[in-house]
Amino acid sequence: MQGKHVAALSMAAGAVLILSGCQKPPPAITVWSGTTSVDQPALCWAFDSESLSPGECAEEIITGSVSTGVEQIEAEAGNTVGISVDTAVAESGWFLKIGGQTVNQEPLTGTYFRFTFPMGMPKNGMPMQVVAGNSGNVRGIWLVRLVPSGA
Repeated sequence: MQGKHVAALSMAAGAVLILSGCQKPPPAITVWSGTTSVDQPALCWAFDSESLSPGECAEEIITGSVSTGVEQIEAEAGNTVGISVDTAVAESGWFLKIGGQTVNQEPLTGTYFRFTFPMGMPKNGMPMQVVAGNSGNVRGIWLVRLVPSGA
């Protein structure tokens, strides 16, 4: 009987060691329009600081020129697009950029934001970035492609 307890304790200790080696996943955002939604994990996220270190995130992600592995969402011009961010993102403050243009001048601190899908969107769409951080410190970056319905 005592051998069973030792074996069970050994297995439990081993499981704790295995789990402690796992890294928490980066926060994700959810983007939706109409009945369609996509979840996108952070392409870059500073887990242990308020800012990404130089070289920690590829320049292609920051400039929005990445296309591989990027989720896209379709919407009709004039429809509402909503963005929901994790609490950690809201606490860091965040900015929305569409086609390289910053939508908000002051950092958003809520977990939800919505806007109207722009008219005249190119058929191949535009990159939309959510950038966490403020005062020049970027803590995380998400990228989703906005695409007009039927394109």
